Amino acid sequence: MILKDNTPYSSDNFEEYLSFNNIANRKISELLDDKGNDLLVYPHSFSQCEDEMGSQYLFSLQTNWKDNKCTKAILETGNMVGFININGQSVSIHSRFSNNAEDFFLHYMLQKVLCVNVVNLSHGTTNERIFDFLLYLFPKFLKEALAQGVYKEYLRNEYNDANIRGVIDINRHLKTNLPFNGRIAYRTREFSYDNHVTELIRHTIDYIGKTSFGKMLLENDAETHASVAQIISATPSYSRQEREKIIKSNSKIVNHPYYFRYTPLQRLCLRILRHEKIKYGAKEDKIYGVLFDVSYLWEEYLASMLTKQGFKHPNNKQGTGRIYLAKNKFPRYPDFYREEDCYIIDAKYKREISRDDIHQMITYMYRLKGKNGLFIQPSDKIWQKESYDLLGYGTDNNAKLQKYFYSIPQTANDYKQFVADMLLGEDMLKVQMRSGK
Repeated sequence: MILKDNTPYSSDNFEEYLSFNNIANRKISELLDDKGNDLLVYPHSFSQCEDEMGSQYLFSLQTNWKDNKCTKAILETGNMVGFININGQSVSIHSRFSNNAEDFFLHYMLQKVLCVNVVNLSHGTTNERIFDFLLYLFPKFLKEALAQGVYKEYLRNEYNDANIRGVIDINRHLKTNLPFNGRIAYRTREFSYDNHVTELIRHTIDYIGKTSFGKMLLENDAETHASVAQIISATPSYSRQEREKIIKSNSKIVNHPYYFRYTPLQRLCLRILRHEKIKYGAKEDKIYGVLFDVSYLWEEYLASMLTKQGFKHPNNKQGTGRIYLAKNKFPRYPDFYREEDCYIIDAKYKREISRDDIHQMITYMYRLKGKNGLFIQPSDKIWQKESYDLLGYGTDNNAKLQKYFYSIPQTANDYKQFVADMLLGEDMLKVQMRSGK
C-alpha cells in the first residue's frame, strides 16, 4: 500500500484501513515504547525531542458503525514518511509531492540534511528501500560521534609475561607457570579503543560496505572516508565470526556523559545489523520500519540554505539561539531570523497556515522589530508569493506578512533532472533572501 503524508483516505474497501486499528490514533512515542516493535523515527529515536513530534499520530482513523458493522472508515496520515511493516503488510508513506515510486523529494531532503551526494537511485523492494534509508543516516552519525573522539572504555585484560603491571593472578600463575619460567600471570584494567562499541561500528561498516549503495555512502566524502579508516584502525581484533557476540554485548545502550553522540550511532548500527532477522521474523501485531518527520526535514533543508544567507537558526532541542519576550523570561525559538534587515522566517510544511502560526509570527516580529515575516511552504504549483501589509506598529514601519510557496518539481523524469530543477529553485530563494524584499 502506498500513502502520502497529510492526506485523508476514504474508501468503500475500508477493511484495509481497519488493519491499522492497533496503531492508529496512538502517539509516536507510544509506538516506540512498545516492547517488540523495531521502529525507528528520525530524529525522535535518536535524541531527546522537546517539541511535539512524539505526541503526533502516525495515522488517525475515524470510523462509523451500525449494527456492529463498520460502514465508513477515514484514514489520515500526518507528518511521518518512510516505510513500515504492520502484521506482514508493507506500507510506504511518501511525501505528498511524490509522483514516482522512489519519492525524489524525500531522497533529496535527506541528502541535503545528512550531507550525502547520490546521483542515481536504485529501484528495489520495500525491504531494500527501508535498508537504504537506514544507510543514509550512518555517515552523519559516525562523523558526529567521532567528533567527540574514538570511544574508549576500561577493559579487563589478562597477561602472562615478565613485564608485570597489574594484579597478580595467583591461581592462573600456579597453573601455567610451574615450574617457574620467568613469566608472571597477572590482570589489568586499562583503557582500550578496541571495545564492544567500536567493534559494533566496525561490523556495521563491513556489513554495509558489501552493498553498492552502502559502499558509495562510505566513500561519499573525504571526512566519511577518514572516519571509516579511524574505526578500522581502532579495532585490530575485528573478526567477522564474532558478529552475533558483538551484537549481544551491545544490548545495553551507551549512556556516557561525554560520548553521548555514540548513543544514536549504537542504536542505528544495531538496527542495520538486525535488519535481515527483523525482516523475516516479524511477530504478529508488531511493527518495524523507518520513518522520518518530514516537517523537521523541511526546516533543516531550508537551514542548509538560509544559514549561508546570514540567518540564525535557533535549536530548541539544544537550547541555543533562543530569544526572550521579557527580560530572561519566556524563551522562544523562531525558525530563522536575521537582525540586520529585521527578517523572520517560519518553515511550514503543512498545507495551511493557522491563526496560531500567524499570531506567533507577529509576536516574533514585534519582539525583534521585524519588518518582514515570511512563511515558506512547499507547493506542487508554480512559484508564487502573497504579501499582506500589517496594521498597528506595522503601518509606520511598512511591515509585511508574506507567504512564499516553494515549488517542488512535478515533471522530472529521473532523479538527476529533479535535482537540477531543485537547484534552480534554490537559486531563486537565495536571490529572494539577498534582496530582503
